[in-house]
Amino acid sequence: MIEEIDAEKYLVPGLVRGLKILESFTAEKSEMTLSEIAKNLDINRSSAFRLVQTLEYCGYLLRTPHKSYKLNVKVLQLGYTAIESMNIPQQVTAIMQQLRDKTKVAVHLSVLDDIEIVYLNNIQALGAFTSNIRVGTRWPAYATVIGQMLLGSLSNDEIRARFEGISEWKKYSASTAKDINELIEKIEIARNSDYLISWKNFKPDMIACAAPIRGKISKEIQYVLSVSCPATSYKSREQFVKEVVPLLLTAADEISDLMIQ
Repeated sequence: MIEEIDAEKYLVPGLVRGLKILESFTAEKSEMTLSEIAKNLDINRSSAFRLVQTLEYCGYLLRTPHKSYKLNVKVLQLGYTAIESMNIPQQVTAIMQQLRDKTKVAVHLSVLDDIEIVYLNNIQALGAFTSNIRVGTRWPAYATVIGQMLLGSLSNDEIRARFEGISEWKKYSASTAKDINELIEKIEIARNSDYLISWKNFKPDMIACAAPIRGKISKEIQYVLSVSCPATSYKSREQFVKEVVPLLLTAADEISDLMIQ
């Protein structure tokens, strides 16, 4: 086994840069020119050109008529293969759809990836509102109730180790953790809670609720089931808790019963 401390000497720099190119594309920045790619990676255009040509040849990038590049559909294949390898029961989507039908709000399934949450499934709300969350969307774990719930499955030492290199804690609202100590305080609350409410905590116009999905045998948190909607959908926090939370908890328990581990 390669010790983590020596891992860097085995890295292939070109491959690392190529992967960073793929990671640099976002919903807000779905297309980039060669110059933009080179600037993002802090490399010259010649090096960027070779990397981009390789990714295009392998089917992961697509050149547009505007002489820019965007992710090709082959990238989706990797993402869906990763999701399928998690062995999430097929019935989960049906349970999420039933929850959406009862609450009329958007329903999401998330997992922890290092210090970010990743959305694995998303059921759109009924009505005019359309969530901007898509499969693969990533958000900072420290700033979301979903992330705090998922981080609760780790020891405090592991949490500190993961966030050790974080120098800037972006503030999304007054309730955002400003440092590791405050984050751990929030995680302690999550560990002792059946659900967490986000009332305009991450986005000023949105509310959400998160509930853990535990392994049937291990009882460890594997995923988080959550709902979200515009803050104007409910007159008060009390109404939201009364009408939505019981349904969310029931759905989370149903999914937990399907988990094998």
